[in-house]
Amino acid sequence: MHRNSESRNMNVKINILVSILYFVLFNASAKTDESDEVFDLSLKELLNVEVSVASIKTETVIETPAIVSRYNRTDLEKMGITTLREMFNFIPGVIVQDSLPGWASVQIRGIDEAFNQKVLFLLDGIPYHQPSHSLIPMEGVPWESISHVEVIRGPGAVFYGTQASAGVFNVITRKEIGDSTASLKLGSNGLKEGSAYYNLALGDESAIYIAAEYRVEDGYTATYNEVFPTVGLVTDDVERYLERQSGLLRYTNNEFNLLLQAFSDTTVGINDGVTGENTLQPLTLDTKGELIHIKNSWSSDNSKTTIFTDYNHYTFDIQIDNLFAPGVGLLGKKDNNGKNDYRFRVGGSFAYTLDESLDMVVGVEQETRSMGNYRVYLLDDPSTPLATSLEQGKVDEFSAYAQVDYSLEKWRFLIGGRFTDNELSGIKTTPRAGIVYKFDEYQSLKTLYSTGFNSPNPTQTSINAPGNVVGNEALTAEIVSTFDLAYSYSRSNLLFVANIYSLEAQDFIERRFSEPDGAVSFFNEGSFKRQGAEIDFQMASLDSKLFINLAYQKEGNKILPDDPTALNTPKLTLSIGASTDIWDIHSIGGDISYIGARHNLDGYSIVNINYTARLSTVELYAVVRNLLDAEILNPDISTQSSSLVAQGEDGINYQIGIKIHF
Repeated sequence: MHRNSESRNMNVKINILVSILYFVLFNASAKTDESDEVFDLSLKELLNVEVSVASIKTETVIETPAIVSRYNRTDLEKMGITTLREMFNFIPGVIVQDSLPGWASVQIRGIDEAFNQKVLFLLDGIPYHQPSHSLIPMEGVPWESISHVEVIRGPGAVFYGTQASAGVFNVITRKEIGDSTASLKLGSNGLKEGSAYYNLALGDESAIYIAAEYRVEDGYTATYNEVFPTVGLVTDDVERYLERQSGLLRYTNNEFNLLLQAFSDTTVGINDGVTGENTLQPLTLDTKGELIHIKNSWSSDNSKTTIFTDYNHYTFDIQIDNLFAPGVGLLGKKDNNGKNDYRFRVGGSFAYTLDESLDMVVGVEQETRSMGNYRVYLLDDPSTPLATSLEQGKVDEFSAYAQVDYSLEKWRFLIGGRFTDNELSGIKTTPRAGIVYKFDEYQSLKTLYSTGFNSPNPTQTSINAPGNVVGNEALTAEIVSTFDLAYSYSRSNLLFVANIYSLEAQDFIERRFSEPDGAVSFFNEGSFKRQGAEIDFQMASLDSKLFINLAYQKEGNKILPDDPTALNTPKLTLSIGASTDIWDIHSIGGDISYIGARHNLDGYSIVNINYTARLSTVELYAVVRNLLDAEILNPDISTQSSSLVAQGEDGINYQIGIKIHF
């Protein structure tokens, strides 16, 4: 259906979008009486573009020594973006897509992995991922609790260790006092979502923040007519059901911080490794996670000492239906309900400011990653295991980092490194360096170098599911080094960042179908290089916003012997979003995301539009999604080298909702 079809004319799509954006922005440009007032405001007041993910302090995008993008939830919400994964998908160089197994797959600058082992997910700066497979909680944060997202493209900082080779996602939750919200949303495919955020000041220096969410979808139907590696042609369909619930509680008292978070989600996909001839075997993934984080800091005039500890319990079960006969299937689950699947981390840092021109920081971390036995059962007899596909174990990792940040007139020099001693992958020191030159207070030029060290996870080395996926004990850690040259401009109501980069991977871990094993396996595929360019443009007024970003990857959609995953990388991605307020009551906005051609698939464009009416403390909104009825098809990253595709939600769909401020 998707192969050898004619590409839709992208010019027509862009013309439609331009017409929509012209309508959206015309109202803003007509408000000439406000133009002087707009330029009296700083970009910080209009867009709040300060970030904290790449440094020890909060600073503006033009100052921070990394390639960082920041987008606020409320801004993107007005443009028709309604989930965390869509927020990340709006970042230049980032693609978040459906996978065959059913969960969200993340690609940054063309680098991805089926379980997202190459992306570090942070919740308020706290690493959060599953220890044996490296899953990340893309569905685990209540929507109303999100303030904004910050994304580093590339390794980017010495503060982060394993899983940061492609980039770092940081979800920042709301911490303002006085604006609590609750929302209810209904939509196509049986969508029902309720989300709430509440805050309360307990004194001059203490506060409590609470958030919760429940979302359920009947799901869309994905129809397949594909040739699968082990069984041949399969023609069937699967219902992509989704259910999730999450909660968050934060208590702060001066510089003491306690965070409690929990979530569970259920997604439905397929397992290509055990799909039968002419039939799909639905795969249901049930995921649960809990996070406890405690941090305290002590500050003086020129120093700050921080200690922290966190416990991250994160586990999942996989159910494969109708494997042997109708009603008979397999259940993969962890022993003792996954109690042995956790990450425990303890550490601290010391930051010292010698004078206004010199900052230094040192830190240490000790982390234990524990995995319980992962066993396979018959669905109708979950008490007696058939096999153990992943044996229990623990991995300890010690790391230490140091960084010196020196400023001299218009120059800023940064150098640092991270020492990592992983029990299985050995010792590695990864450097980071940067030079930032500020032409004036509005523009800068950055030269940045960073290296990421990523240990293989236990699934990649040790899993044993014959005929489906097998591990490779010979795997070594991968190294990804990135060089960036960036120009940044920020003045009045405009932010513009343009950068070019060169990326080099060594011993890169990839998965592909192994003929000798008759299953998917993992390999250090050697070294490769990639080059690309990115643009991030943001413009704001009192009542309008326009965001445009694009990413170009030179090696995208090419067959390269040393870089087999380049074929799954689009050469060009583009995102445009705009919104404007009308008569102080109404708001209209829209966004488009274009993913270029890759593998054997045409490029596609997703267009969403949003309308919001504000009535005192109540907001009513309606979203039309996939306005151009695009067919969403992406390469399957669970095998990478196969010709299979993962289907996204097809067809035009709708959402309506209400939000109350209290």
